[in-house]
Amino acid sequence: MDKKITSVSELLKDMGIDDDARKGIDKEIENHILGKNLMILRMKNNLSQAEMAKKLGVSQPWISRIEYANNDQIKLGDLNKYISALGYETTLVISKPQNIAQKIKNTYNQLSALLTELQKYAVDDEAILQGIAKFELEATHNLFDLASALLESSSSKLKKIHPQQETQIILDDSIVESKKKNLAFA
Repeated sequence: MDKKITSVSELLKDMGIDDDARKGIDKEIENHILGKNLMILRMKNNLSQAEMAKKLGVSQPWISRIEYANNDQIKLGDLNKYISALGYETTLVISKPQNIAQKIKNTYNQLSALLTELQKYAVDDEAILQGIAKFELEATHNLFDLASALLESSSSKLKKIHPQQETQIILDDSIVESKKKNLAFA
């Protein structure tokens, strides 16, 4: 039975290439990942480089240069132009490093903002508003379930580190109840 190779690094290792050379090749591949992903998106849209160039109003060599460029050679404006031509949206997030709890909180806040925006579009459709409210309640409940599981996991780890201290976790459903009250049900 043939061995299944899942990465270039594995292939190189199978070929007997030493670790330093493999690391160098892996680094070079990583340095070109952005352009390669652009190429993959173009190909998934069944466009040749010439067709993509026509769509963007640039030359075919320009497409080739961006697809084979080092990551640090691709300008943000060119990236956005390329992505937009394929019907995708570019989002740039600049933030301070966050722990997982902060990321979860921010994700919940983003979800709430999107649901509020969605409610504006469904202002005259009570069925859609109820669906949005039900989804928001379910998402909030799932988030609290996740937070509870994470806290319980952390609590058991703390008990191992500090067995003399009794750790107690109290999950208050008042926030979920307040969300229920704030949702408009007909």
